[in-house]
Amino acid sequence: MEATYDAISDTGYSDLTIQDIADEFDRSKTLIYYHYDGREELLVDFLDYVMKQFRTMLPDSTESPQEELETLVDTLLPTTIDEEPFQVMLAMFELRVNAPYDTNCREQYRAVEDELNTLLVDILSRGVEMGEFENIDPEIEAELFVSLLIGTRARRLTVYDPKESITSLKEALQYHIDRITATPEGNA
Repeated sequence: MEATYDAISDTGYSDLTIQDIADEFDRSKTLIYYHYDGREELLVDFLDYVMKQFRTMLPDSTESPQEELETLVDTLLPTTIDEEPFQVMLAMFELRVNAPYDTNCREQYRAVEDELNTLLVDILSRGVEMGEFENIDPEIEAELFVSLLIGTRARRLTVYDPKESITSLKEALQYHIDRITATPEGNA
């Protein structure tokens, strides 16, 4: 998986071959084919690998719900990105585009979205219970946030250069967070 990460960082998704991965791997190309029928099957496992790493970066409940939500936005949508992580994020986006044609890929993305949704429901529910968020429906808001985050990430990857700031996009998400945040007089 690390060899795949390195190969994607160097060549990107569209030009990536098993040979590129083998060149980064300290074992033979034959071993890769022993475990995988081809590039797409390997990339579905790579998606799982990347998602497991991503999960370790998610906020924990030691922060306030609003801070957790803001940390999640910052984690998913860095304002600027170095070239190497950008190439990997772009490859994951390109892999997502294949999901309608690849059941395994679609299931992997659905699992990721379900996990993200569950995390958001938890954050938003705790925020409502603590009076930090308005009396919103956490499940509906979570669905909205999943869509906003995925859509914003797609825009980030497709219309902005890696070093170009997406401050305006993040300000729009912060505006929504501020809208659902309870006002001090609403807590009284």
